[in-house]
Amino acid sequence: MTGHAPESTFNADGSRKMIATQQQCEDKNLPLSFRDYCAHLLIPLNDCRVSTYYAPWKCMDEKHAYEGCQYDEYLYRKIKKSEQDEAERIKREVVIEKENPKDRPYEEIKLS
Repeated sequence: MTGHAPESTFNADGSRKMIATQQQCEDKNLPLSFRDYCAHLLIPLNDCRVSTYYAPWKCMDEKHAYEGCQYDEYLYRKIKKSEQDEAERIKREVVIEKENPKDRPYEEIKLS
């Protein structure tokens, strides 16, 4: 990942971890749709926005960190999806190969 977030959401073994606790999210009234692996960056961003009355030129560091984390999450999901697609493609090829071995003549192959 590109490393925008100050804290990594990955454990040493590659598994994911939430940095913001459920209690922190509830205390800050964070909607469920925003309680993802970047919630630990959204909480201070929202606090900054409220304290500066949503001035667009304020809180740029927090906003950049949060958006960078969101982008990293997008890349992670995209990579995982491509890995799953590749695994499914290989499984389909194996099934097709078992059903239609290449050493049989074309006439003997049953078409479904």
